[in-house]
Amino acid sequence: MTSTNSTSFSYLSTAGNRFTGLASGMDIDSIVEKLMKAESAKMEKLQQQKQKYEWQRDAYRSINVKLEAFRTEAFDKYKPSTFSAKSASVSDSSKVSVTASSSAVGSLEISSVTSLAKGARLKIDLNNSPANGSSTLKDLGLNSDKGELTFNVLQKDGSMKTTTIEYTETDTIDQLVSKINNSGAGLTAIFGNGQLSLSTSVTGAVDGGSLQVLSDTGDLFKSGNNPITANGQNAEYTVNGITKTSQTNSFSELGYSITLNKTFAETDGAVSISSTTDTQSVIDQVKSFVELYNGLIESMNKPIKERKDYNYQPLTEAQKSAMSEDEIKKWEEKAKQGVLRNDTAISSIVSNMRTAIYSIGTDKDSKYNALFNIGITTSAEYKDGGKLVIDEKKLKEAIEANPEAVSDLFTRAADTNGSGDKGGLITQLREIAKTGIDKISAKAGKEGSLENSYTLGKTLKSVADRIATWKDKLKSIEERYFKQFSAMEAAIQKANTQASMFMQG
Repeated sequence: MTSTNSTSFSYLSTAGNRFTGLASGMDIDSIVEKLMKAESAKMEKLQQQKQKYEWQRDAYRSINVKLEAFRTEAFDKYKPSTFSAKSASVSDSSKVSVTASSSAVGSLEISSVTSLAKGARLKIDLNNSPANGSSTLKDLGLNSDKGELTFNVLQKDGSMKTTTIEYTETDTIDQLVSKINNSGAGLTAIFGNGQLSLSTSVTGAVDGGSLQVLSDTGDLFKSGNNPITANGQNAEYTVNGITKTSQTNSFSELGYSITLNKTFAETDGAVSISSTTDTQSVIDQVKSFVELYNGLIESMNKPIKERKDYNYQPLTEAQKSAMSEDEIKKWEEKAKQGVLRNDTAISSIVSNMRTAIYSIGTDKDSKYNALFNIGITTSAEYKDGGKLVIDEKKLKEAIEANPEAVSDLFTRAADTNGSGDKGGLITQLREIAKTGIDKISAKAGKEGSLENSYTLGKTLKSVADRIATWKDKLKSIEERYFKQFSAMEAAIQKANTQASMFMQG
């Protein structure tokens, strides 16, 4: 149900505080109201103009939000690596798992895996007699009422981390296990059959051991407070005839991410690894970027092509008071249309982007040296306003023939050494968007900008000052009208009094 705007409106600044002409019988308030409505016409024009400027400012800022979003997404999502995606081929994925990055080159052969990387493990007898998780450390024969365990454990970054854990004789074995597991030392503790098992989360061997019990002040481990150590195991494998070791079972070679799944000997058969361009992935990236670009172009073309309906002007407060909220909303939607029609700041951004599309080139391949040569062109339809279209068959052919050239056309960085190369399409469009954002910001500011810091803000302040002056002026005019009518009432009253005296005489 549409709600009605029940706000009463009056052109009188002192409405309700005046009087009805008792002597003249005239509705003085009503007469002055009509006079002030006429007097207020110029101020209402200023208020309407102020509203237009505010709509224009907000429309500019909306465009800038879209330009900023375009720049951010273009930077975060579309990088050289995403336009050079590759897929890996591996002859036996049960032995070795492989993925290829955009930098993967050549082919590899893993002829054997002698050992897999493992973490260090210690098994410590806590008591010769049976014990369970609820047994206290005192039950294990702990001589002191408390103690500290200090571990030195290998971490993912290759460093050794020292951690101290406190325990007391009233702690149960389960509580001790929980303290170790929650200490952040990088250890996993398990208890069973009177033994405590300690395992490192990180694989690999290091000098001195990847798991070191540096001290045990309560001699819980019955080591006489002597250090206890254990070492992990490195993976050992032979790739392209060279034997290598790794602290983990996952590592990189020539842009390939390789994970060793099991050990095998040369006699079991070598694993061959190679890569090819992931054509569909690159096509999907191009399509995704074109969709992003076309969305931006549409968001800029719509306001500059939108026609203004001059039958819909900003509503005055008096007009709003006679309308429902829904009617006001629909009216203002119409009135806002066309506030940026033919705007040169936005038009220049669109034009500069189209120019960039036509001028983008690469020296990586003479056949695929421009966007139209890889199937990227602008729509011939005027209504599309310069949107990009894709000939997917032609694009696929270019990617398969020279993926480096395709990537270069889109993601090449601008040259900062004076050659004048502005970079690939994404690089140039981001720079054009930045220039446009700066230009629009100078005109319309940003959220929270001071009015005197941008052009429209200064204009709005000037109009607001004129409106304030008019309000003071109208108040004076209103007071003058009421004084005049008050004087008239007094004169009529005096005349009536005199006439009454004559009639009585």
